[in-house]
Amino acid sequence: MVPEADSQVGNRFPRSRRLLKSSEFQAVFAAAEQRVSHRYYLLLARTTMGPGPRLGLVVARKNIRLATRRNRIKRVARETFRQQAPGLGSVDVLFLPRRGMDVLPPDRQTRLLREAWRTLAKALEGDPRPCSPEP
Repeated sequence: MVPEADSQVGNRFPRSRRLLKSSEFQAVFAAAEQRVSHRYYLLLARTTMGPGPRLGLVVARKNIRLATRRNRIKRVARETFRQQAPGLGSVDVLFLPRRGMDVLPPDRQTRLLREAWRTLAKALEGDPRPCSPEP
């Protein structure tokens, strides 16, 4: 293997960290224990007995019309989740972007999502503060 490729192995987003089945998504929608709501996104979370945090992406064409923008939002969400995952514990999370998120610059999207994962981690720890980050 090429040395650069070896250094990238730890940066992957493996299948074990993703929600893949419809039933997994439905379980989170039906029994979300935590909710982080913002003008540009919604996070729904449900604690599990699994080995670690998993992410499901629900990026509706209705809210984000262009495929390139949907893909960029998903890429930013996966990357920020991967970076913040160790602080989340065993939880299944759904990320739903809302209208307008696609027009934000990528660095603003990244900042918003990093803040969202931190807010979710605090909520999962039982922090009594509200689960809505400042806009």
